[in-house]
Amino acid sequence: MTDSKKICVILASPSRRGSTSTLAEEAANAVEGADVRIHFLNGLKFRDCSGCHLCKQGKPCPLKDDLVPVLDDLRDCDALIVATPVYFGRATGLYYMYEDRTFKLYTEQKEPPARKALVIVSAGAPVEHAQPTAERIQKILTRRNFKTSYLLHSTKQHGLPKDNPEMLEKAREAGRNLFS
Repeated sequence: MTDSKKICVILASPSRRGSTSTLAEEAANAVEGADVRIHFLNGLKFRDCSGCHLCKQGKPCPLKDDLVPVLDDLRDCDALIVATPVYFGRATGLYYMYEDRTFKLYTEQKEPPARKALVIVSAGAPVEHAQPTAERIQKILTRRNFKTSYLLHSTKQHGLPKDNPEMLEKAREAGRNLFS
């Protein structure tokens, strides 16, 4: 049995090596000894919630796809990192498909354990354009008993993370704060 902390990372960017993913991975990997589970949503085959409401009746979700192990990790993680770029003033469609499917966790865990989460939102516009998206995700996670902070990134203001050591260090510090 291990006592390492399990971090579930949700990458809702279509780019595996883009700004958003880079910052999320820096944050997660900054936690020494953590069991990091990275879920790149664009690489998964999954469907949006079908609205069948079986989960509200205490029945299992009928959707058996690549998102099932992601939801298992989310249910059992000690900390969560959610990362999405901003497209047209909001999170990606991938993020919303994932978020809809987390509804089943509300019905399974009436009182989920208190945990911490980090929301990373990256935008090509000024950083203020990322904030409403981060705040919206933060509200959703608060309902799941996550104490949430967020890190905003703007390629317009900060450049690419790989070229900005200060931004990378901010991401690492935010990751380390998940367990402080």
